[in-house]
Amino acid sequence: MRQALLIAAIAILATVVATSSPPVVADAPQPVIVTNFPGVQPISGRVVVGEPIPQTRFETRKAMASPADLSDTNHLTDAGALDTAGFTHVTLSLGGSLQGAAQAGAVGVVLVPDLPEVANALRTYGVVQFPLRVEAKVSPSQSGLFSSESTAFRLGFPRYRVLIYNATPKTADVTVYAYLGTS
Repeated sequence: MRQALLIAAIAILATVVATSSPPVVADAPQPVIVTNFPGVQPISGRVVVGEPIPQTRFETRKAMASPADLSDTNHLTDAGALDTAGFTHVTLSLGGSLQGAAQAGAVGVVLVPDLPEVANALRTYGVVQFPLRVEAKVSPSQSGLFSSESTAFRLGFPRYRVLIYNATPKTADVTVYAYLGTS
């Protein structure tokens, strides 16, 4: 039995010695090249954030809109520009009143990117490109008041023209409400 154990131990030892790998010889050190790229936005001096960076902003645009349907692009009422740089979403709504008793129709706002090629397509061909649109239905009434539902849009351009259309036979006093946000 002792002899069997001795033979087994020698066999295990021989197997371990035979399967062990030769000593590892390290390669010589390799040269390393470090490339430091210039700073993308170098800053010098003192940096101070004087107030919180706005995450939202509320804007209004007011205009008197003469009767002109959305398809009559040469007669839309321009209510100015809306700067949306730094914001990702806008919630639009509009409200107002018609001069005199209201007759059935609709008053709406369409935001189009404030870009020369978009303005050219609108003026030359009557094509409204990349519109963000909200509309208020106008019902016959003595008050002439109207308002739209609020609608949220994802912004794709840093600046938009605010164009109002009025598909009623009366002039409309319109206020456009734009709530800009980053989320």
